[in-house]
Amino acid sequence: MDIAQEVEAVKKELVELISKHLRENKIEADKARQLAADFLAVLPIQNHQDLLEKLKELGDKYQEAKEIYVGKLGADTNEQTKLALTTMRDAIAQGNMEQAITVAKTLNQTG
Repeated sequence: MDIAQEVEAVKKELVELISKHLRENKIEADKARQLAADFLAVLPIQNHQDLLEKLKELGDKYQEAKEIYVGKLGADTNEQTKLALTTMRDAIAQGNMEQAITVAKTLNQTG
C-alpha cells in the first residue's frame, strides 16, 4: 500500500471512529470537529514514519487518534517480527547460526 492509500485508509478509519464515539457519547461534537481539523492540518503526509509520528502527536490529545496509532504501531511490530523470523529461518537453513542469533538479538532489543 502506498502512502496516499494508507492516509486515505486512516482518514476513513478516523471518520468511522469519530462517528462511533459521537453515537456512544464518548466525544463531544466540538471536539470531534477539532480532531478532524487537526488531522487535516497535518496533511500532507510524507511517508509511513511521518504518518506514525503525526498520529502519535494527535493521540496525545485525542483518544480516537491514539487508538489508530496503537493499531498501526502494532501492525508494524507484527510485520517486523515476521520479517525477522523469516530471516532467522533462512539463515538457519543455510547453516549460518551466527546471523540467526544476531537477528534474534536485534529483534529482542527492538521488541
